Amino acid sequence: MKKLLALFLSLLLWGHVYVQDSIEKLIVDYLEVYQVPGAVVGVVKDDSLHQLSAYGVADVQNGANVITKTSFELGSLTKQFTAAAILKLQQDHKINVEDYLYTHFPECPEHWRSIKIKHLIWHTSGLPGMFPHDAFQQKSFTGYAKMETSELDKMMQTNLVTKANSIRSIISDSLDFEPGTKYNYSDVGYLLLGIVIDNVTGSYRDYMKDAIFDVANLKNTYLLNQENVVYNQARGYSLKQGKLVNIMRTWDYEIPSFYGVFSNAEDLIKWNRILESDLILNEQSRSFLFTKGKFNNGSRFGYGGGWEINLINGTKIISHSGVTGTIMVRVPDQNFCLVLLTNLGYNGNDRVDPWSLSTQIIAHYGIETKINKKHITSEGYKVIAYNKKKGDEISGRYKTKEGIEAQVIVENNTPFFYYDGHNYELALLENDTWLVLGMEYEYILSYDKRLGGLLSNLGRKYIKQ
Repeated sequence: MKKLLALFLSLLLWGHVYVQDSIEKLIVDYLEVYQVPGAVVGVVKDDSLHQLSAYGVADVQNGANVITKTSFELGSLTKQFTAAAILKLQQDHKINVEDYLYTHFPECPEHWRSIKIKHLIWHTSGLPGMFPHDAFQQKSFTGYAKMETSELDKMMQTNLVTKANSIRSIISDSLDFEPGTKYNYSDVGYLLLGIVIDNVTGSYRDYMKDAIFDVANLKNTYLLNQENVVYNQARGYSLKQGKLVNIMRTWDYEIPSFYGVFSNAEDLIKWNRILESDLILNEQSRSFLFTKGKFNNGSRFGYGGGWEINLINGTKIISHSGVTGTIMVRVPDQNFCLVLLTNLGYNGNDRVDPWSLSTQIIAHYGIETKINKKHITSEGYKVIAYNKKKGDEISGRYKTKEGIEAQVIVENNTPFFYYDGHNYELALLENDTWLVLGMEYEYILSYDKRLGGLLSNLGRKYIKQ
């Protein structure tokens, strides 16, 4: 009996070592193929830390290695902290997500009067989605054109977009749709949430530090300040014509509520545990963070409070990525969390891909993160058998208003959707729409005869050529 038990334990240990070794090889090979300079991977499963490993270099110029305490610019992972701060203020009866924006934002223009705080959180405000700091460089925000030359000169010298600058840059933005009717991912919306927090508390930066970071004991989590010298902070990179370049994210925002948090894997793993406790947010607030948003008509969509919420083949996947090369994934039913921080981000040149490494790591733990034919949509529709008439209807070449080409080709009674360098299989749903397989979120295409093309559930139009 003792020999059998010893054999069982040795096999169990061998299996664990084999899985860890295979994950290790996967990570190392992936970082090399995709030219990722450095990364930290953290995995928590069943309240146990399965992995916390550092790879590569934090600073290519000086050859400084990444360590597990290295901090990275989180990019849009910042949004979960801003949303959490709003809900903390709601718990303290200082704000309500049902409040109209104008009640906490005196400069609110008349054409924004129907925007509520929840619309900003859910990206349903109708506001544009462009990064304000990129837009400034491209002179896309008309508000900056109204500045005095001396004010613009000062801004260029300091690289600081003040609160007043921010308000001026967005105040004339028109709405693309009536608030609460559609989804459009908007950095502008989360910038406004930061301004609201600043107005209500007196300082966005102080409130984030005092009420969120310090209470959570996140000692290596802080807000962007380009002048500060921070030890163990990774330098950001991107790719241009296949070569590594500095990512050139040099602008400071007085209120960086949409992109400006830096942190490390150790703190984010701690933050993951806090999101399961009442330390900062109560159960009602946490439920808001991790529940799909709601349109005015009552239908749900896949974004909560600074988190993407997807039901993938019956499993709830909560995640968010950052353009700087970061991603955090939570799978509550499996008591699983992955933190992947890299310093290879996207900056308008070559396509980079540090993010899909996360799905491959998660797959080693037996969790499927990509939609397959077993998936049931959020509206309850299942995949049915292929219909040739329907397939012929959608076959052809398409182009979006941005000029991006797409194509639907049917091969052996299987339709494929070619788009943006990717090839996805399509599956027919019970309501005669098409589910895009292999994605990490619910993307559905329907043929619109009046449009003469395909319309996605996220509002993108593909016009038949």
